Amino acid sequence: MFIAIAVFAIIASLLIQLLVSGPRQFRKRAKFLSEYTARKGYRLANSSIAQITGSSSARDILTNPSLKSYVKGSDGITDIEDLERGTDNPFAFTTSMRSKEVMIFELSVSSQRADDKGNAIRYKVAKIANEGLPRFSLGRHSVVNAVQNLVDKMTGKPKSSIDVDPSSFPEFAKHYWLKGADRGAVLAFLSPEKITFLGNTKLVGIIATNSQYFVYFELGSLHSENDYDTFIATVEKLAANLL
Repeated sequence: MFIAIAVFAIIASLLIQLLVSGPRQFRKRAKFLSEYTARKGYRLANSSIAQITGSSSARDILTNPSLKSYVKGSDGITDIEDLERGTDNPFAFTTSMRSKEVMIFELSVSSQRADDKGNAIRYKVAKIANEGLPRFSLGRHSVVNAVQNLVDKMTGKPKSSIDVDPSSFPEFAKHYWLKGADRGAVLAFLSPEKITFLGNTKLVGIIATNSQYFVYFELGSLHSENDYDTFIATVEKLAANLL
């Protein structure tokens, strides 16, 4: 039963992708990513998309047996806040950074608006396999973050924010929020050098961890080679300085 449900979910995800972008755009994306990853030396997470040709119809794509069980970027990170309801597409690929496997992909997260009129939120995502990290998340200060903190306080939710000394790390304290259940473990991992690096870097996205992965995600989509190159360069910088 579970397998049947999983297969149905994957087919539904593919159908949504085809309805949104159309078979032509789907084929174009498959061709672009196949050529891009081959040129860069990256590995398609789902090699079957390289089989999609310019003449592949929507029926051909939906009935392709290898696409009924494609590797999903969201596997292992569905407990990351903001990514819980993410819908995958098969256009993910992997590479290595500092001897760690990294997967690059996109997620579309459904809106939680009560009137059901909100558009889905799209994220560029990188997950790096790395076990044993303390669980935490951090990102830039924003109105959304301030409102969430207020709601948590009003509802009596245990405080998860971690304060960083602004006199020692003024740039980090000015630009970032930091959350984690185990303050000691988080600050042991985020050494002074790492906090200083983050303060100077001023990331636009969010870093989050769980028991298996170090995750970085930004709002937006990956369309062009420059989009991919820029995002990957950011991830490489994080891996080099934090892992």
